[in-house]
Amino acid sequence: MEYANTAFKTFGSWFVLILLYAVMFAGTVMLILGMIFLMGSLMMVAAPTISSAADPAMMTGPMMTDPAFGIIASISVFLFILGTIVTIFASIFIYGFMMRVYRGGELALNNWGKMFIEGILALIILFIYMIPYTVVSTITMLGPMDNPAYLIIVAIIIPTILLIISMMVGMMGVIKFAKEESFGAAFHFNELFSIIARIGWLRYLGYMILISLIVSVAELVLLCIPFAGSVLLVAAMPFIVIVTARFFANLYDSAIPAAAE
Repeated sequence: MEYANTAFKTFGSWFVLILLYAVMFAGTVMLILGMIFLMGSLMMVAAPTISSAADPAMMTGPMMTDPAFGIIASISVFLFILGTIVTIFASIFIYGFMMRVYRGGELALNNWGKMFIEGILALIILFIYMIPYTVVSTITMLGPMDNPAYLIIVAIIIPTILLIISMMVGMMGVIKFAKEESFGAAFHFNELFSIIARIGWLRYLGYMILISLIVSVAELVLLCIPFAGSVLLVAAMPFIVIVTARFFANLYDSAIPAAAE
């Protein structure tokens, strides 16, 4: 909290971060609306096809030929693509900013090119760490899902454990990348497992759950405020992210001297 309060010397930096989160929020809204409109268009277009089994005359009904459906579908695809691009673009800069929080010291919103590159590399690191979970969860979906034992143990418990481990190691890998400014450092598995062991796997997991609950409750409370809630949430997100990122950076630092021994 103290670090977040003294991270910036001017309100201009806070305003830029708030604006960045507003852009990401707008992109997310466009993405969701695009998905909703697109699914609705597909359902409306498919309706005559379903009823055509009973009445072949419905094969070329008004829903299939009405130009409005083509317009709605085009707008839906445009919103989805634009929202995806805007969200990813803003997320890259946000992750690049988080790398600076992980490194510590005074924050400065400059050298945007480096921030952009580090944001991309951080997302790539997280993507790589999620590959084992994605592969295992996909494979398990091909098994006998109608078997309760298989569903609970193989399809749910094992992928969940793998997801948690991937998230825990991946976060420490990103922090190590930020501090050493080396992409390969994010995959020094022996060092990462040693650091997590020094912190304590259960303690680390407990902190992740606790922070997630606190942030979720704070976001939910803000969203419950009519009209102004979304604006307040966007304004509060930079502070929340700085506090959270700095917390885990401090946790990482607390294990470094012991790990070096």
